[in-house]
Amino acid sequence: MSMNQKLLGIGSKTGHFRTLAAICLAIVITTSVSCSSSNFPEQDTFQAPVLNKDTMYTLGPGDSLRIRVYDHEDLSGSYNVDDTGRISLPLILGVNTRGLTIPELELEIADELAKNFIANPKVSIDLVKARPYCILGEIRNPGCFSGIHGMNTAQAIALAGGYTYRAFKEKFVVTREDGRKIVATTATPIFAGDTIEIFERYY
Repeated sequence: MSMNQKLLGIGSKTGHFRTLAAICLAIVITTSVSCSSSNFPEQDTFQAPVLNKDTMYTLGPGDSLRIRVYDHEDLSGSYNVDDTGRISLPLILGVNTRGLTIPELELEIADELAKNFIANPKVSIDLVKARPYCILGEIRNPGCFSGIHGMNTAQAIALAGGYTYRAFKEKFVVTREDGRKIVATTATPIFAGDTIEIFERYY
């Protein structure tokens, strides 16, 4: 074999090794990109959380309440908020609770009772059972669950059985009860009536 042939052979092998290295690098990069990608939607459609509102419990359909009217045991009892967001008490036909905090509902009921010849009514309300949050997508047990108001997304996911192996775990979409959609992480507070969506990770 001539010197030129040997040199060509060496060059050919070197080029071959370089090609293989490039292919391997491309595979690594492609794998890395595909593992971190998902079907998570574009973020320009989301809104920022309204922190002062999101930290307060507001009432809605599905809540169970214990209402006490002092010195009027006949008006006191347990009540469920119906599908329209209303409750009915003796002397009061249909108080709209939707979006009210518990102190606001106490004042609303007291005002209504005062119109029905009860002098200076004093009302206290306890939340017996909060309406559920729901979780959809790549979760072991999708559905609706009772939780604690203000728990975080990680706790909500744990109560629903945890992720599937396809789940994209970096961020989630949370739809608040008023229709606002926000981008959430595992630390984002979850409230009654929220819907959490877990998206699929691509391989």
